[in-house]
Order: sequence, then structure tokens, then C-alpha cells
Amino acid sequence: MAKREGKRAVTKKNIRILSLLLLAVAFVITCISVLTAVMPKHYDVKIGEVSPYTIYATRNVTDEASTETLRDAARAAAQTVYRIDTACVETYLRGANAFFDALTALRAEAESLNAAGAEQTLTAEGWGELLSEEQKAALSAKTEPALDETQLCAVLAAGVSEIRLMQDLVLPKLETSLNAGLSEDGLGSVKATCMREVNASTSLTAGLKDVAGIVIEAYMKPTLVVDEDATALAREDAAAATEPVILKKGETIVERGTVLTASQYAILSELSLVRAEQSNMPLIVGTLLLLLIAFALFTLYLYFCRTEVFYDTRRMIILTVFTVLTMLLALLCNTLDVRMNPALIAVMLTALLVCPRIALAESALFAVALGIMASGSGTALLGTDSFMMTASTLAAGIASVFALQRTQSRAALIAAGAIGGAAAVVVVAAVMIMAKETFLSVFAGIGWTLGSSMLATLLVVGSLSIWENLFDVATTARLSELSNTNHPLLKQLMVEAPGTYQHSVMVAALAEAAAERVGADPLLARVGALFHDVGKLRRPQYFKENQKNGENIHDTLPPQESAQTIIAHQKDGVTLLTRYKMPSAVIRIASEHHGNSLMTYFYYKAKQVEGDKVQIKNFRYSGNRPSSKESAIVMLADSCEAAVRSLGETKREAVEEMVHKVIYGKMTDSDNMMTNAPLTLAEFTEIEKSFLKTFSGIMHDRIEYPDLAEVNK
Repeated sequence: MAKREGKRAVTKKNIRILSLLLLAVAFVITCISVLTAVMPKHYDVKIGEVSPYTIYATRNVTDEASTETLRDAARAAAQTVYRIDTACVETYLRGANAFFDALTALRAEAESLNAAGAEQTLTAEGWGELLSEEQKAALSAKTEPALDETQLCAVLAAGVSEIRLMQDLVLPKLETSLNAGLSEDGLGSVKATCMREVNASTSLTAGLKDVAGIVIEAYMKPTLVVDEDATALAREDAAAATEPVILKKGETIVERGTVLTASQYAILSELSLVRAEQSNMPLIVGTLLLLLIAFALFTLYLYFCRTEVFYDTRRMIILTVFTVLTMLLALLCNTLDVRMNPALIAVMLTALLVCPRIALAESALFAVALGIMASGSGTALLGTDSFMMTASTLAAGIASVFALQRTQSRAALIAAGAIGGAAAVVVVAAVMIMAKETFLSVFAGIGWTLGSSMLATLLVVGSLSIWENLFDVATTARLSELSNTNHPLLKQLMVEAPGTYQHSVMVAALAEAAAERVGADPLLARVGALFHDVGKLRRPQYFKENQKNGENIHDTLPPQESAQTIIAHQKDGVTLLTRYKMPSAVIRIASEHHGNSLMTYFYYKAKQVEGDKVQIKNFRYSGNRPSSKESAIVMLADSCEAAVRSLGETKREAVEEMVHKVIYGKMTDSDNMMTNAPLTLAEFTEIEKSFLKTFSGIMHDRIEYPDLAEVNK
């Protein structure tokens, strides 16, 4: 026992090492693929020299030089911001008021001169004659601006009320215009408007209108000045509102044979395409670290949560092959369009051939790897393309895996792939809309995503049979096809061994219901039961259920020959199933449905004839004991169906007793047929209950119909 345990431990250790090596291979290929996609090619070019290459953008990049030119143009086109200079307004209004105050003082002084020389009120001409040239000059100089002789005489000849009227007419217009803000460009039109209103007044003399004109001309001046801070802010706002010039991935940066400009060199530097310009070491280290973390988490999940897969070499090989193929396909697709996603192929095939939960974890692994690849450069790992690929890969993988849970046929795989593609489309559209892409760009993104998803689905459907046969996996779709009664072996069994066929159908019904009850694979149990006795096709008449007219060929044969003939059907079945390229899981059920049990009937018959000379090994089946739930269930169903059929009656109590006897016997007899079966005592009880329920439905009592001849008497 200790030796056996030690050998088992060594074998388990070897499998663990092999699984880790397979994952290491997948990790290395993934790293090579991702780094190939994100590592930029370096070009030996210099500013002012002719480029020997045509260089394309490896990702979307901003053309800073062109963008800055547009921004400068936007700054120049931005309107200058003005503000009203209140100090100037006050100065101009103060000057105008001082002018009218000076007029009042001037008239008072002139009146004193008039009082000294004449009693009557003088006209403008009279004042002109009364005052000397020196007096006129002195009085004219008292106002700012100064009055000429005509204007002075007009003011002196006017009454106080007329001057007040002129003041009330001019000052409000002046104040309103100055406070509203006057610019150099609009000053002339405002002055003209004010003068038209003054000239339209009938209460003023022509001379006073001239005086009003010089006031307006002197004190109506621009009050708007440039607001430097606001203008600078407006220009920067205009520059900020300018859309940057974006070079799309794949667009030409510099043509071969053209002189490289400083702006083109800046773009190449931004994309790390200039030789010796930047080191790629940070990009390499960061990428490897991210992938290492992703693979480490994936490995830990397999090791601790999915040990049945981690210690299954075949399924680990499948995982490795699919990971490698996906990364190589992703590298190819990345050169065509970043939205082409081949991960759905591996995820769906993994869900079908390995385990749905492993497929979900694999989706996360591919999301990380393809997200990095989609960036196109280490400087854009958090860009739109990278995020879009990561999110869409996860969405497509999760949606398709859950859709596959209800899949029972190959045709339904297309629907599952379409659901995964639809989920990816929603994510891609949402991300592109958030990135403010144009409608045509969003539509193109949807087309690429949905198209690649459907192409991946068609590849899954088309290649599934190849993978099933290559890795010998009994998928749900494959088992569904095998359970079809049109299968050549079943049709042959129906024609050449009808009794065996009916027995197999009964066993299939029992096994399928019991497997579903204890959490085994009901479809595998059903198919295994349908094909478990195909070996009887070699000599169908040697088996009781196929014999007619009560003739039993074994009555004429020696017991050992009869036993060897019947024992051979287990081996013959394996040979026949292998020839038809059946899944190994089905073949195993056929090879284990009798295990190495003893043919008791012929053994005791031989002992009656030969006594102790009989060798028991000649009466044992050569198969192994059931090693899976499905195989054990088929063995129990096979034995119970044969035993119940031998009763010749369908009374419930008799059936219950026989089923319990058979199951209990398989568990406790000296052969220990259930030793290797991964079934618990509680599950054996559930299997027994399931068998009884199925028998009650199949072998129910029927009413006895009267003889028609008696009825017609």
C-alpha cells in the first residue's frame, strides 16, 4: 500500500511539473506576441535629411506642430476685449462741466463791461463792436477749448436760459455716450448723431450750436481701452477650443525620399520610432510584469480551484494550444485592425472542451494580453483602443460562456457566438461614443467587432469536430449527435440484435436520470448506456434477449465456452467503438460496464461438471472496475434492468427489492465493483431512488383488455 501511495505521489508531482511547463510555454509565446505588437520599429533619421523610409503611425498620435499652428491662428482670430476707462470718463465730464462754468463766468465779466458802457442788451454784433480786440482775446481764453470771436459774441448775446438749455442738451448726451463706451471706430458716428440732435434744436442760435459742437468735439473721446488680461484669456480659450490634429494609426508620417521636418521628427519621437531616441526597457519590463501577474493569477486559480483540470494533462495541453494559437492570431489581427478579436475562438472551445469556468478565467487573461497589444505602444496602455479591447474581450467571453451553458447542439453554438459578439459590440460602441468618435467611425468599429466575432464563431463550429477527435473529448454537441438513433451502430443493433437494443434503451433511460440526480454528466451516461453492449453484434444469438422460440444455444455448449463467448462482448464492444472513433469516455464505459466481475451462472455450472479443476479466472470479465460516476451508474443500471426483467412481473415491491439487492450487492460483494467509483453512500441512495422512479414510469401496470371474440358473442 505504501509503495502504491508513493508511486501515486510521484506521478502527481510529474503531472504538476508538466502542467507548469505547459503554462510556461503559453506565457513565453504570449510575451513574444505582445512585445512584437507593442515594440516600435526604430528608424535612423535626422532633421533636414532625406528619409530613406516611408514611416507610418503605430498608433493615434497628436501632431503638435500642426496643432500649435491652428492654435496660433485661433489666438490671432480671437476678438480683442475692451473695458470702459472710468477715469477718462470722469476727466472728460469734468472738463465739459468746467467749460460751461467758464461760460457763466465769462458772461458775468462781460456784463460788468457792458454795465460800465451801455444800458441796453447787446446783440452779437453789438458785443463785437463794444469789446476791444484785447478784451475779446482775454475772454475767449477763459474757456477750454477757447472760443473764437463769433462764438464768444454768440455766447455773450445769449441769455442765461439759452446757455442753460445748451448745457442741458449737450451734457446728458456726452455723459451717456462716454459711459456706454466709445471706441475709435465708433466715435465719428456717435459725434455725428449728437450734432444732428443739437442742430435739430430750434431753441438754440447758430452760434450756440457751434459752441455745443466744439464741446462735443473736445470732450467726446474714446473711453474703451484694451483689457489685456481678458484679451489674453480669450485668446487662450480660443486656442484651447481648437481640436488637435490627430494622425490615425497607419497614416503616413513621412514619405520616402522627402526631407524630414522638425514637426515630423517630433511625431516620430513621440511614437518612440527614432533610433537611440528612447529606451524600450521600461516598456518591456512593464509589459512582462503585467503578463506575469495575469498568468500567475491564472495558474493559482487552476492549482487551487480547478485541480481536476490542473492535474489533467490532456486538458492542460488543450489550454496551452488554444492560448498559443490565440496569441498568434491576435498578432496577425492586430496588423489589420485593433478591433479584430480572435479570443472568442479559444474561449468558446475551452468552455466546450475543458471547463466553462476555466473559459471565464481565460477571458480575463486574454483581456489583459490583447488590451496591451491594442495599445500599439507602451505610452498608450490606458488609451481608448487598449481599454476598448480589454472590456470587449471580457464582455464577449463572459456572454458566450454563459450562453454555451444551455447549448446542446452545434447549431446553437452560432447563437452563443452571436450573443458574445453582441456584448462586445455594445462595449465597443459605448467606448467609441465616450471618446467622441464620429458616427462613421463608430459604425466601422461595430462592423469590425461583430464581423470578427461571427468569423470566430464559424471557425469554432467548423473546427470543433477536429478538436474533439484530436483531443478525444466528449463534448455536449458530440454526445448529442451520438445519442441520435440514426447512428450506424445503433441502427445495426436495432436490426441484428433488437433485444439488446431495447435493453440498451432501457439502461440509457435509467442511467441518464440517475446521473442527473447525483451531478454526473447525464448525456455521457445516456450515450455510454446506448453503446455499452454493441459488442454483442458479433454474436447476437448468444445472448438471451436476442434468442427466439425459447432456444438457448448455451444449452449445447460447455460452460467455459459459453462464458468466454459472453465475456468477449465487452472487448468486442471496445474494438467496435474504437473503429467508429467514439470518445474515450464512451469507450471506457463500455469497457467497464461489467468490470472484472465473475460470471456466476456459468462458473457454478462448470463446477458442477468439473469440480475444483475449474479456474475462476476463466469466468471473469477482463475489464476494469468503474472509475467514473457515469461508468458506475451504467453498470448499476445494466445489472438492475436485467435483474428486474428476469422477474417477469412488475409489482412495485418486487422491483424495489430487486433493485436494492443488486445495488447493495455491487457495493458489498467480494468483487468490490464500486471500489474505484467516485460515489458516496448518499449518492448510491439517490441512484436507487432514481432507478425506482424510472422503473415505475416504464413498467407501469396496464389494464387487461377482454378477448374480442368473447365481447362479440
